[in-house]
Amino acid sequence: MMTTKTKIKCYRFEGIDFIPENRQLRWHDNQQTLLTDDESRFLASLCYLAGEVVSTESIYRYTFTSPNAYEESGDHHYDLNILLLSLSKKLLRNGKMAIPIYIIPSYGFRVSLPNTTSIRNESPPLKTRSSWPDRVKKRAKKPFPQVIKTYYPIITTAVIVTLSLLIGYLVMTTR
Repeated sequence: MMTTKTKIKCYRFEGIDFIPENRQLRWHDNQQTLLTDDESRFLASLCYLAGEVVSTESIYRYTFTSPNAYEESGDHHYDLNILLLSLSKKLLRNGKMAIPIYIIPSYGFRVSLPNTTSIRNESPPLKTRSSWPDRVKKRAKKPFPQVIKTYYPIITTAVIVTLSLLIGYLVMTTR
C-alpha cells in the first residue's frame, strides 16, 4: 500500500498546536478543536505575523483579500470583532488563552511568537470506499423525482406542444 506524505505547517505554542491547513487546534492532551474557515485564516495571518503589532486594516487585507480557492465569490464583509470573539472562545482553556491575541487599542492586534514553527510531514487518513451495494443504494434512492426536476422544462414544453397539436387537430376536424 502506498501513502502520500504532505507538508503541513504547524505553529506550536505552550499547550497547543495550530495547524492552519486542517483548520485545527490540537491540544497537547490529544483533544482537537475545529475552526471555521474564517477563524483559521484570521489566526493563520496573526501567527504568520506573530511578534509584530499589525493594524486592523492590514490584518483584514492580509487575511480576507487574498484569494480563497474554496470561496464562490470574494465580495464578503467580515467583522473582525465577531471573528475574534468566536476564536477567543475556542482558544480559552482553564481560564487562560492558549494563544493570547493582544488587542492594541486604536491600532490592531499582536500575537506572541510561537515556541516553534514547523513544517511536518503527515499522511492524510485514507478514505475508505463504501461497498458497491451501498453506492448503488445511495444513487437509486429517488430516481424519479430527480429525473422530473432535471427535465422539468423539457417535460413542460412537450406537454404544451402536445396540447397545442391536439387542440389544433380538434379545431381542424370539427369544421
